[in-house]
Amino acid sequence: MCDEIRAPLVGERSVFDFTPVFPIISWAAFCLSMIIIDSALVPAIADAGIPTRFNTDFLINKNGTPVDLSRFERGNPLVPGKYRLDIYINQRSVGIQEITIKLNNNNEPVFCFNPENIESLGIDKPLDKHENASCIDIQQWVPYSKVNFEPSGLKLDVNIPQAYLRKFDHNYVAPDKADAGVMAAFVDYNTNIWRASSPGNTQTQYYAGLNAGLNLANWRLRHNGFYNQSVGSMATKRKYTSNSNYLQRDIAFLKAQLTLGQYYTAPDLFDSFSYSGLQLASDDRMLPDSQRGFAPTIYGTAETNAQITVRQGDNILYQTSVTPGPFVIDKLYGSGYAGDMEVMVTEADGRQRSFTVPFATVPQLLRPAVARYNLVIGKYRDERLTETPTFLLGTYQRGFSNLWTGYAGSTLSQNYQAGQIGLALSTGLGAFAVDVTHSDATVPVAGSQHRAHGQSYRFTYSKLLETTQTNFTVASYRFSSKGYYSFTDYAQSTGSVDSDVVIPARQRSRVQVNLSQSLPEGFGSFYLSGSVQNYWNVDQGRDMTYQLGYSNAFAWGSLNLSAGRSRSAYGGDETQYMLNISLPLGRGRSSTYLTNSLTHSASGGWNAQTGISGSLGEEKLFSYGSYASRNYRNNTNNYGGNAQYRADKAMLMASTSHGSGYSQYGLGALGSVVMHPGGITLGQAQGETKAVVFAPGANGAALLNSKGVRIGNRGYAITAGLTPYRENTVTLDPKDISNSIELKVTEQKTAPQYGAIIMLDYPTVSGHPLLLVLHDDAGNPLPMGAEVFDYQGNSLTFVGQGSRVFMRTNALSGHIQIQWGQGANRQCRANYNLPANIDDKSTEMIHITAICQRTG
Repeated sequence: MCDEIRAPLVGERSVFDFTPVFPIISWAAFCLSMIIIDSALVPAIADAGIPTRFNTDFLINKNGTPVDLSRFERGNPLVPGKYRLDIYINQRSVGIQEITIKLNNNNEPVFCFNPENIESLGIDKPLDKHENASCIDIQQWVPYSKVNFEPSGLKLDVNIPQAYLRKFDHNYVAPDKADAGVMAAFVDYNTNIWRASSPGNTQTQYYAGLNAGLNLANWRLRHNGFYNQSVGSMATKRKYTSNSNYLQRDIAFLKAQLTLGQYYTAPDLFDSFSYSGLQLASDDRMLPDSQRGFAPTIYGTAETNAQITVRQGDNILYQTSVTPGPFVIDKLYGSGYAGDMEVMVTEADGRQRSFTVPFATVPQLLRPAVARYNLVIGKYRDERLTETPTFLLGTYQRGFSNLWTGYAGSTLSQNYQAGQIGLALSTGLGAFAVDVTHSDATVPVAGSQHRAHGQSYRFTYSKLLETTQTNFTVASYRFSSKGYYSFTDYAQSTGSVDSDVVIPARQRSRVQVNLSQSLPEGFGSFYLSGSVQNYWNVDQGRDMTYQLGYSNAFAWGSLNLSAGRSRSAYGGDETQYMLNISLPLGRGRSSTYLTNSLTHSASGGWNAQTGISGSLGEEKLFSYGSYASRNYRNNTNNYGGNAQYRADKAMLMASTSHGSGYSQYGLGALGSVVMHPGGITLGQAQGETKAVVFAPGANGAALLNSKGVRIGNRGYAITAGLTPYRENTVTLDPKDISNSIELKVTEQKTAPQYGAIIMLDYPTVSGHPLLLVLHDDAGNPLPMGAEVFDYQGNSLTFVGQGSRVFMRTNALSGHIQIQWGQGANRQCRANYNLPANIDDKSTEMIHITAICQRTG
């Protein structure tokens, strides 16, 4: 009796026969205890691989015919074939792969991986020579591994012992495994029209910025430029400017990008400039997060099975468990803030000890054994110059230890040579970088050629003072001797120029400071940022700009106070003071905000402004702002407003402002046009790395990755801003799609190359939703769990409770086959007919009762 109660709850592993010899209360308590014990043992028995045997006494019809569930004794039965499955290794997704499923001699499913699949799983175990390369069964290949399939989500969970796995970086995908995408083209545009009117003058300006690209195999062709036109009473001007044109591709084994055409040099060591030529440069995006930026490697020793916790201030950066003996932590992600790290070792017996690892960083610092390089061969590019020099540039940086990083570089041209050598240090006193650059150039002076040589010295410092919470994010000083020429200085001094072109002055020295200071809790913080630079060929001239500010947030809003001053080397200075108070008009996160500001400057006097801003709609797709201001020196009033709407296919903007003697109107739009194998699709999202989502018939489904974007009538939508060489999850929300469409999957993962355009297919099932209530020819319900097949023999679903079957169909009539065991007497056929007057666009559930005629 107990097993009859127990069988519907858990699969029966062994057969027990108890005779009810106890009083009814004792008997019930005993049975309940057996159910609990058996439920606890089931997972262990399942892990041992013992088949599940179901007690079918409760799964019978009125005639006493049981349902044959033998095919479920070793899990869910699968039809052999190829499946695109979402693969998880120890609960970590490694992407979607095509897996072949076969059946072994015991009718058990075998999940066949090939060597390409295996590589992406991160299994650290060589393949045996006798392994069948076309069908690698992980459960046979890796000891103690398990594979579990979830058909509802097309998900394959693979559990691998940690000893057989390489170390993973979260979401990282090696460059040679990243998806290059499909052949496609795109145009990202940013357009606006601006019209301003004042007495005696009306001017209209048109602007269109373009970023266009073509992807072919692993190559990416790019063009960037803009068009400007000014029409009005003053003058009419039209001009298109091309900023860059280049061809680019990944060099995966070097973790680098190869670029041919018009591009820009990297600003790592030398100042960046535009050129035409060839560049091979390392790409930090291709590195795991644990190797990007700078973070020290931590060494220590554990006496027992210990827990290691790395903190920076009150934040836990990393936590792991280690076995007794030495340990190394080299997977720290680059922190977004500075400060020494505290390492806490908690032994198994509760003992704790800690030590401090100094941490401060400057841009030149790299992790131990990580290198960064850049090689450029090209011609200096400046449209203002009629002649430009060719050059060869090379740089190299390498982290040698936690303490120091070395770097060097050189720029060579016909009459110009420059070399740089530098050292970056991470110490308890802060992070330092010191380098010197020597140049030797032949330049024209007073009509003759003059040889100039000199040096440029640079010092950079960064440190968080723990005791006072003073953060020197970047503090730098550079001094260049009179004979020092950067390559840009050299190119501009030797190239022929038009008479109206002004060549910038050569920099002599520059000081830059960025400092922030946190005050005690509740008192806010203040900051200071500024720079001062002077020049060799400008008498007594220097550029200067600085800003000092204070900010604090309160329960009622926020306050910001700032003072800034700027001065130009060619004369003229300006000092401005500003007070800004922001108040939320509500308690929600998306409340409307009221802002009030008061400014004063020597040239403009006192100016007061009040504004309001917010957003509307459930998804906050429409945002707006308006303001009114008064200038007390001129006694003038100004007012205006702006609005922005995230439409499905573009982002639309509008603005207007009016004041004493003037008015202004503006309209703008930005978005993207993508040409892909499925056609042309418009989108609002811009970015180099995109995904084209295809879900046929699912128009109205929202892309959760892109605010306001939905699947269009043709089944396509665009999302951009994907992170290259990392797993990106693209999710569809089916809430607003038609009831006649069902999404088989709502989420997919993709790991693209930089600049790739990925096609993501989301399979759908279309048809009228149909609920069949079935009875056999004697009027009895069919056994629950019986399998349902279509007329072609494809498995559709199973009979549910109450002898109900849910399915979708586009045919007005048809038949299905139901089977609950072997033999003709355990199967039947049911015909169905939809109402003749059914609307093809109807999404209402159709209820039909049908008789299932036995076939034997």
